[in-house]
Amino acid sequence: MNILYPVIIYDGVGINIKVKENKEETMKNFLLPLEIKGFISRFDELLISPSIDDAIIELSKEEKFLEPHFIYIFSDDTEFIDNQIKATRKNSITTLSPLFVSTNTYTEAMSVVDGHFKSFSEMIIEKSTEIWEILEKFSPNPYASTLPEHRRVNFIRFLTSRNIDNEKPILKKEAITGFFYPRAYYLINPNQIGEEVFDLNFLKSLKIMESYIENKTSLCPFCEHYNLIFREVCPACGSVKIKLVEFIHHYSCGYIGPITEFIKGDKLVCPKCHEELKHIGVDYDKPLEKYLCEDCGSRFLEPDVDVLCANCKKKTTPEDVKSEFIHAFSLTPFGKVVSFEGNLPINVFEEITSALGVVNISVFTFILEKFLAITQRYGRPFCVLKIEFQLPTELISELPLRVRTFIKDLIKIIKDNLRNADIVSASENKYIFAILPETPPSGGERVKERLSSQIERLLEKNKLASLINYSIKVVCITEDSMYSTPQEIIDKLIQGKE
Repeated sequence: MNILYPVIIYDGVGINIKVKENKEETMKNFLLPLEIKGFISRFDELLISPSIDDAIIELSKEEKFLEPHFIYIFSDDTEFIDNQIKATRKNSITTLSPLFVSTNTYTEAMSVVDGHFKSFSEMIIEKSTEIWEILEKFSPNPYASTLPEHRRVNFIRFLTSRNIDNEKPILKKEAITGFFYPRAYYLINPNQIGEEVFDLNFLKSLKIMESYIENKTSLCPFCEHYNLIFREVCPACGSVKIKLVEFIHHYSCGYIGPITEFIKGDKLVCPKCHEELKHIGVDYDKPLEKYLCEDCGSRFLEPDVDVLCANCKKKTTPEDVKSEFIHAFSLTPFGKVVSFEGNLPINVFEEITSALGVVNISVFTFILEKFLAITQRYGRPFCVLKIEFQLPTELISELPLRVRTFIKDLIKIIKDNLRNADIVSASENKYIFAILPETPPSGGERVKERLSSQIERLLEKNKLASLINYSIKVVCITEDSMYSTPQEIIDKLIQGKE
């Protein structure tokens, strides 16, 4: 009697076929390929199903997926295999199941597959047994399958049960940064490819994962998309219609023009004074200018470079392009402990600040001091915003879905109301600070009013208005302000000191 229960996904059948004591009858009544017959011969019982969804429905009553098993996808259609891999990992019942395929699809989905074998191999049993020896040591996942915590726990459990050391980014044109993390994408299952980095950073904030620099990318300063087009343009008018040409400077009359204007048969003749040019260095020279603009006629040595974003269609300069490191992630020793126990050390405030990309409060204070000095010397105004949240811990456990929806929308509201130039920090697990450069008092008040209005509506929408307390305050600094230190500004924001 075999310990493992095979679940064979085969696109050549239209119904579920349960094989137990009727092996010969099954092979006689169904036209099954030799590769699948090999599994029938090797195991006492198994299921052959047209899809993983059909298999889950068929076996859910018997709770077969709670017992040691493995899934084998057999097909010549790589698209079918890919779709079944995704469906297997998306369903919380089979997220961690040992999974094998008959054909390597050479796609990112293979990152969550445990091996590919054209037909039955003893290595399938060996690998599945190794995985189940670890899976059976895990405590039950304490989170409902609809919660992101459930999938985050399963993600780190997948890494632990497969002895995978790290999660590295790979190039992906559909991702906003040009990189994505395949295992995190398929196992945590975010809404948009590339967003799984949010989950990885969140796990890092809980000390479950750590990161190191793996690559680097350039992003649009407006929409933070990687799809940038660098273009050589005319310094005078910005036109892209420039061409590399050879110029001639005629000494006698001072005329400068493209060499094509001087060529008359096999001679060089000045188009302005019609004098023949015979000797370079005596009659003429070739100036340094190498480019000609076809729109405005400007001549120049080197073109300017601008950057056009293919996503938001806005233009910027190379100096303003946002440079960002792309990190790889790995489980910490603490993360491996959490994978067995299953309880994430949840900190909602850290989840918010991780998504906002805050700077350390000491760095924030240093920057604030510099802005204060600029205002005192040059009179350039700026504002400092404070958002304070008090979210009871018991609320997270009692109303997790509602709180999660609120947090996700709150992050979007804050991001939408702040600019790329604004500097954000956080403190004491309840304060979010933001420096708003070049912002007069009226502008700071408008930001405050917009945030207050949108957060109020969000709390009402999620029926949390009476359960979550928040406050927003703004202090605006002009040349007439009495503030002399960053601490005075922070005290005013936190304590309301005059």
